[in-house]
Parts: sequence; C-alpha cells; structure tokens
Amino acid sequence: MLSLKFKKSGIMSLAFIYRLNGLLGLFWASSLWFGTDIMATAYGWEITRPMITMAQLLGTSFFFTAIVFLMLPNWTSERQLKKATTTLILLQLIFLTVQVFHIYTKATPSGSMQYFGIGLSSLFIILFYWKSRA
Repeated sequence: MLSLKFKKSGIMSLAFIYRLNGLLGLFWASSLWFGTDIMATAYGWEITRPMITMAQLLGTSFFFTAIVFLMLPNWTSERQLKKATTTLILLQLIFLTVQVFHIYTKATPSGSMQYFGIGLSSLFIILFYWKSRA
C-alpha cells in the first residue's frame, strides 16, 4: 500500500514536488489506459488496435514512473533525494525535448494542449532544480 508521508518542512518541499509529479504521472497513465480514443481524436489520428495497445503499454510505463516519483521521498533521505534530482531533471529535459521535437516536425499538431504540457513540464523542471538547491 502506498504511504505518502509529508514532512513538516513545508508544503513546497522537494518531497512534495516529487509526489505532485507522481500524481500527474498517474493522471497521464490513466489517460493513456482509458482515454486513448479521446487522445487520438484530439491529435486527429485514426484510432487503431495497435495504437491502443501501444498507448496502454506507454501508460504502464507512466504508471511505473509515477510510483517511483511518489515513493522516492519515502525510500531516501533528503540528501539522497537532492542527489537523485539532478538525474531526474536530465531525464525530464529529454522528455521535454522530445515533446518540442514532435511539434516542430509536425508529428503532433501544435495547440494549447501541447503547449500546456510543455509549460507544465518546464515548471516541474524549474521546481525540481529550485528545491534541490535549497
């Protein structure tokens, strides 16, 4: 069972940002598992059985990653969490770069949903950097 313990170091702690990012990952996972047709329609893509299968596999990957983000603050000390953040920021920068690349190459349409996702990813990168340096 998940145990989400919050330290008394304030609501905007590094651990809180990890958990918030994990909750966002759970949202993405459930969207990919159960909303593939809605997502495909929003992008103007044809819904196919292989697409649904790949979206569900990607959703499972998001689920695993979300659980790690949710639980990492419980598994590590504050110092270890700060050290892990550097690597996780790099991975999130790669994810952000792929999002931008797909819009740039027109693999995905540009629009408010995509720009919101880029903005949210950027916000988390900034928050992780800021709180890991505090």
